[in-house]
Amino acid sequence: MKTLFLAQIGRQLFALDKECVLGVGKHNDNPVKAESDGRRYLPLPHGHRAVICDVRTLMAGYEEETSARRRGHYLIVGHDNQAMALAMSGKGRIATADIAAALPLPPAFTGLPRALVSGVLVNGADLILLLNLQAVLEATAEQGL
Repeated sequence: MKTLFLAQIGRQLFALDKECVLGVGKHNDNPVKAESDGRRYLPLPHGHRAVICDVRTLMAGYEEETSARRRGHYLIVGHDNQAMALAMSGKGRIATADIAAALPLPPAFTGLPRALVSGVLVNGADLILLLNLQAVLEATAEQGL
């Protein structure tokens, strides 16, 4: 059994290891800073920053309208000595699951979404996608999101 953080991103539930979660912050009107590397960063306390990783845009292949980004919360996670901010539609929650029971992705997942999701957990009628943080970080750098 593994403790996971469940984040609703759009209409889909995503899960990641709870140990990676650094915190949750509410979307507000603070300006997101764009840097010379083309990425967007969320300013954090004490002069730190988190690269914004827009999972919805990466999964859908197109950018959502700006007003949709201002709702909800950011999930701040740490991975590979990098802080990332994932836009969520709500606050998220903690759950325990058997990762060994994860199913492979169905064939309908192709391209980048297949790289971003390492498996699927079934919880009744809910499908919970296991997010691959390394793939999200790499895709964000490649896509310039």
